[in-house]
Amino acid sequence: MKQFMGVYPPVVTVFTNGGEIDSIKTSRFMHYLIEQGIHGLFVGGSTGEASLMTPEQRKQIIQIGIEVARGRLPVLAGTGCNGTKMTIELSRYAQDTGADGVVVSMPHYPKPDQQAIYEHYRAIKQEIGIPLFIYNYPDQYGVDIDPETVARLAWEGLIQGIKDTHADLDHTLEIIRLAGDRMTVWQGFDSKLFSALCLGASGGIFTLANIIPREMVSIYQSFQEARWEDARQQQFKIMGLVGALSRRHDMQLLKEGLKMLGHDVGDALMPTSRVPDELIEALRDELTKLGLI
Repeated sequence: MKQFMGVYPPVVTVFTNGGEIDSIKTSRFMHYLIEQGIHGLFVGGSTGEASLMTPEQRKQIIQIGIEVARGRLPVLAGTGCNGTKMTIELSRYAQDTGADGVVVSMPHYPKPDQQAIYEHYRAIKQEIGIPLFIYNYPDQYGVDIDPETVARLAWEGLIQGIKDTHADLDHTLEIIRLAGDRMTVWQGFDSKLFSALCLGASGGIFTLANIIPREMVSIYQSFQEARWEDARQQQFKIMGLVGALSRRHDMQLLKEGLKMLGHDVGDALMPTSRVPDELIEALRDELTKLGLI
């Protein structure tokens, strides 16, 4: 079974003023992330604003990621939709285009029970031959998957892993306990990378890996080299930036920070609103503390 270890950024998508994907600027930013030492690309995720894209745009961003990577590192494609049929269509497209795996967010309306969640992922896996990963983010989507359901899917060979963006680290720990030797377990919260690695996680998919990719990779690498105190201190060092970015849930604040660092990433898609000056200044202050500006 192919291993998917390390730090993967859920790559931001650059849009034109008219809301179309700017393929040149998006590709340029992906190349930059690869140069910073990330372990793989996750395109078409929530940070990439996939939920606001048309189906054709979602296919376009998958194709861009695969063309940029050119086999140098794994490319994971976000293909989750509320409907199983549409999820399968996007997942097949990702497979046919050359993605190394698909990351499927939880269906959330109508709200499924655990058996429906199981059936959803089983149906997807029956239609594709590449690795299938769950994306669980209950605070955002309002639906949670039980660790027992994750383990059931893993032991039946239907999934290869999960991005568990869960406020309760015990939830991730229980998944690792039940099925950690059968699957990849990624953490999704930037603030919990070190803690999750200590519990046995394989790495993570982190929004901050867009804005501080080298620093996030360094935490992971220090841990792998058994320099645990270095990793712990590196985690503490980025917590101010985590807090500054967590005050806004759309992608506009993140993109404002990237602009401060010289990246031409445009603005977030609507619905969004202007970021208050105090949030921008707080973000600028944290980037300054890290020596980035």
